[in-house]
Amino acid sequence: MSFTSKQYGRRTMSSEANRPMPIAESNDHVVQQHYLPHDTRHTVSKEAHDTRDSCYSRPVEEIRQEEYPHMNKGIYLDHGGATIYAKSVVEAFASKMMSGLYGNPHSANEPAKVSGDMVDDVREQALRFFGADPQHYDLVFVANATAGIKLVADTFRDMAEKTRTRTFWYGYHKEAHTSLVGVREFTNGDNHCFESDDDVSSWLDNPANSKILHRRNLTGLGLLAYPGQSNLTGRRLPLSWLRQLRDFQPLQNTYSLLDAAALAMTSPLDHVFSDPVSAPDFTCVSFYKIFGFPDLGGLIVRRDSGHILALRKYFGGGTVNMVSTIGSGSGSDGAWHRSKALESGSGAPLHEGLEDGTLPFHSILALGEAMEVHGRLYGSMGNVSRHTTALVRVLHDGMTALKHPNGRAVVHVYREEEDDGAAFEDAARQGATVAFNVFKWDGTYVPYSTVEGMANEMGIYVRSGGICCPGGLFSALRYEPWEIERARSAGHRCGSDGLSLIHQLPTGVVRASLGPMSTISDVHDFLSFLRKVFVEKEHCHVPQSMTIPRATTKVPLENDNANNHMSSVAPAPVPMLSTVALSG
Repeated sequence: MSFTSKQYGRRTMSSEANRPMPIAESNDHVVQQHYLPHDTRHTVSKEAHDTRDSCYSRPVEEIRQEEYPHMNKGIYLDHGGATIYAKSVVEAFASKMMSGLYGNPHSANEPAKVSGDMVDDVREQALRFFGADPQHYDLVFVANATAGIKLVADTFRDMAEKTRTRTFWYGYHKEAHTSLVGVREFTNGDNHCFESDDDVSSWLDNPANSKILHRRNLTGLGLLAYPGQSNLTGRRLPLSWLRQLRDFQPLQNTYSLLDAAALAMTSPLDHVFSDPVSAPDFTCVSFYKIFGFPDLGGLIVRRDSGHILALRKYFGGGTVNMVSTIGSGSGSDGAWHRSKALESGSGAPLHEGLEDGTLPFHSILALGEAMEVHGRLYGSMGNVSRHTTALVRVLHDGMTALKHPNGRAVVHVYREEEDDGAAFEDAARQGATVAFNVFKWDGTYVPYSTVEGMANEMGIYVRSGGICCPGGLFSALRYEPWEIERARSAGHRCGSDGLSLIHQLPTGVVRASLGPMSTISDVHDFLSFLRKVFVEKEHCHVPQSMTIPRATTKVPLENDNANNHMSSVAPAPVPMLSTVALSG
């Protein structure tokens, strides 16, 4: 039979309330869930089952029905890209926009003052949301987390030009987002990618005896950057490195940059900022990953480290006290400027010297409403963390339990080699994200683009590809450096134009990620989709017309050999089916 959205039920129900209620059969340790009409059964730990209803002040299904009617369009499992905004946020924002008069904060009129006061209030509110005391931290509004990273990188590049070596050392973890990796281009080659947590720990324990040194001077200007949570797998990295770095005297000029965009989605950051001594110097966040709206980012700066950013060269409108363009050269007789953040006696807070041009004050207004609604719906980020941790454990266990009739696994989940899956019930080690690939009955891979495409056809929304985490991706896939280059030569690219398989091996993954309003039904529906579509059925007929066009093309490669796990011919077509199997 063919796989159609009508047969599977492309989420035509009007709300969560219209879903069939589960029938529970209890025993001493587990609760067996039967979600009809789906032909599937999953074993859920009693703790995880109970937690899903107790994390918030009312059932999440009620919150979904009232605040997220737009989510009835499908099963959304890409919260790692951006979570979904609540209806009340849009309504409250629209009401504020229509009832108030907001002007450019750089002006001095009354509407401008209203905007300026509002921005100040929301800035402090956002810091307190993250558990960052405004006395010890400042918040710089930026377009997104990448813009915050680039602001830090630009400053270090500018500072480095004033040093003897004219560069700075940069260390980053292999799990770093592409935007963190890009900072290395400012270092004239003086950078290092830490390939494991142990590498970072060994370096911090004794940098002088490590092979990982600042090329020219251990005590020179440096920056260590890493993600609080892998954008690819959801694994959470140690925060203890931040304190170790600050405590080691020879590295006193090496600062820390924490990419918390993924971590902050479903985790409180109180433990990051509670002690300014052990906090990162710079932390970037994405508000749309937490609230869905507005599209805005932030850079949280430890005030004791803020003088670094004040030394950047570029200045934009609103960041200076005075600018001269008359005369030639520089100095008192030529072109000069005085930064708000740097000029002594100005009393201006750090952010005023870093927020170039007119702030997105309407978006900041929306952020204030988003935080208020989020608190009303979910109580705290701690509640969100408990809720999503319970769900992701069910998702992980359900996926790894799927088997073909011959006993082979249907799904491979990417996680630490020594991890038996226990991390998925520990919020300190794992976020609400699962990265995986799908196997056919014979152990060969289903292209990740096929998995995403078929899910999308059914109104199930995941993400696939490299997930902007190149080091983590190729490490998980066990690619050697030469293999990465040959994949590029073969035509593979980041994004939707990439080749999903080369010589039967994947070049990316599928990622499913959960958010505050995700429900147990979302999880079970996705597991049901995997079971119905990808678990082999005996004696099935495979329609020849249901193939992947890209898979029939040839991929030229040079110097192919027996040890290269890439081939000159792309894999055989993979059928796209519903309740029948993917046949080799």
